[in-house]
Amino acid sequence: MSLRRPSRLLVTSAIAAFAGIVSMAPSSALTGADAPAALNFVAKIKVGEQSTCTGVLVTPQWVLSAASCFSSDGTSIIGKPKTATTVTVGRTDLTQTGGSVQQAVDLVPHPDRDLVLVRLAAAVPDATAKPVKLATTPAAAGEELTKAGFGRTKTEWVPNKLHTGTFTVASTTATDVNLNGSDTATVCQGDAGGPALRTVNGVHELVAVNARSWQGGCLGTDPNEVRTNAVDTRVDGLAPWIAMATGARWGQDKENAAASQELSGDFDGDGKTDTAVLHKYDPTSTGAKHTALWKFTSTAGISYHPVRAWDSVASGTGSWDWDRSKAVAGDFNGDGKADVAVLYDYGQTAEGVNQAKLWTFLSNGTGFDKPVLKWSSTSSWDWNRSEPMAGDFNGDGKTDVGVFYNNGTDANNRSTTTLWTFTSNGAAFDAPAVKWTSASSWDWNRSLPVPGDYNGDGKADIAVLYNYGATSGGINQVRLWTLSSNGAGFNAPVEQWYSGSTSWNWTRSKPFAGDYNGDNKDDIGILYNNGTTIEGVNQTKLWTSNGDSFDAPVTKWDSGTTSWDWNRSMPVTGDFNGDGKDDIHVLYDYGQQADQTYRAAWWRFTSTGPDFNNPYRVWDSIYVAP
Repeated sequence: MSLRRPSRLLVTSAIAAFAGIVSMAPSSALTGADAPAALNFVAKIKVGEQSTCTGVLVTPQWVLSAASCFSSDGTSIIGKPKTATTVTVGRTDLTQTGGSVQQAVDLVPHPDRDLVLVRLAAAVPDATAKPVKLATTPAAAGEELTKAGFGRTKTEWVPNKLHTGTFTVASTTATDVNLNGSDTATVCQGDAGGPALRTVNGVHELVAVNARSWQGGCLGTDPNEVRTNAVDTRVDGLAPWIAMATGARWGQDKENAAASQELSGDFDGDGKTDTAVLHKYDPTSTGAKHTALWKFTSTAGISYHPVRAWDSVASGTGSWDWDRSKAVAGDFNGDGKADVAVLYDYGQTAEGVNQAKLWTFLSNGTGFDKPVLKWSSTSSWDWNRSEPMAGDFNGDGKTDVGVFYNNGTDANNRSTTTLWTFTSNGAAFDAPAVKWTSASSWDWNRSLPVPGDYNGDGKADIAVLYNYGATSGGINQVRLWTLSSNGAGFNAPVEQWYSGSTSWNWTRSKPFAGDYNGDNKDDIGILYNNGTTIEGVNQTKLWTSNGDSFDAPVTKWDSGTTSWDWNRSMPVTGDFNGDGKDDIHVLYDYGQQADQTYRAAWWRFTSTGPDFNNPYRVWDSIYVAP
């Protein structure tokens, strides 16, 4: 079987089980017998013109293989393969026709094992090949496993047929299966990523994939090498990872971007802001609500890849209702990685008491841990009257959760709004405390609150874009207020800007905050709906203000003659390229396509300091190149 072969042995100590084992590189195969047609879920992977590996179909559109097939030096392989890669599935004899021959369009490596999921351009029909079943228990010492691969043999450099061999398990570790040598088969170059299978009641189960071997007897190796011992990478217990990484995405099923909540934060702690999406799915067959949290790891360029970092079904969390969730992001435990918090609606008790709870998904760098309950309301708390936000309101280096709360109207029919904060202590949150209550009538329904450090003092403040309705002459009026944090609470709101005689429609505004000019004070940005021309072209503008003086808003981008639908746009902000200036990402909903799938894309507006570059696409659910 063909496996990657580095230029030197992996030498450890003399007592190591396979101290000198050679990693099997692209272009080698099992030198055992020809494989039966029943193994048509085994795939041949051709990386460029020279290298080949083996893989195994684990879902209709994904093949599992060895990550080392795509990178011998440990460099990142996330996203579209750097080298054109062809995958053949459903054909154990490559001299025959049939099967499915497709391009690989996406790579998802495992965070700490020599494994990679390879996405095919289209799903493989069941009539061509059915995915292999994943083992749920590890290999046991003495157990016999059947290994398969398209790698070289004792006599052929590039065999046309899938070969198999039987190996006995010597031992297992947390991540590997150590195999005794075989008298009848050898794992050779080209077999990397091929399956190690057990058979239970006539059904094949994938236990591990080919990783390393001594390659004794393989064509082109040292003729004095007779050892055939091998080491495989365990896959039992990885069903949740595979389910999260390969599950339904935009453009593949009925969900769409309108069923998403967008977040931004440095979720992996590398100094560049990433984005995340809390996404709604159709209920399961049992009626359980299905929600997933996707993470889009940001780079300075355009290699932008989504990973399903948590899934309520695959993780075993149970029913999680997206429609009852309001998500925010921030570094709640102060470890340098942004986490996600969700204020969740638990409805009413029989006595009519409203219930809400606060959950956190702590970032572990590569994904998110299961949600942990941090707070439960002890008195009536109406989720529908709550607008959560996140910011380091006391300046201690840990993000807190704030809630702009609708207190309704008082006896004098004045609207009342309250600002509560859940102060983070690292491990948990203090009970919510009132930090500000409106002294005059303040209508929660006319308020768009945005947290940010507007005066640059290291504490997050809150800006509110407030709707003052229209004058008798039909001029829409808007004011921008700020509530500056003093550490212990918030100062009274101060008016920073008034639209005046210029009509500004609050209902056409989506505000957000970021330090766009790099002066260490957050600015306000607004994605504004300029309506539709008589030719049907949707028009959108991007406005920003500067620092705590809040200069009058300036147009930084105009869609012009290019139709850009504000209603399909969901903006978030952050320093996505790590240059010290915040940029803007917009998740754009393209709606249902002709093939009945849904499409969405992320667009990046990169800040230059005084302005923004024109937006460019960093990710597209149908993998259209930017």
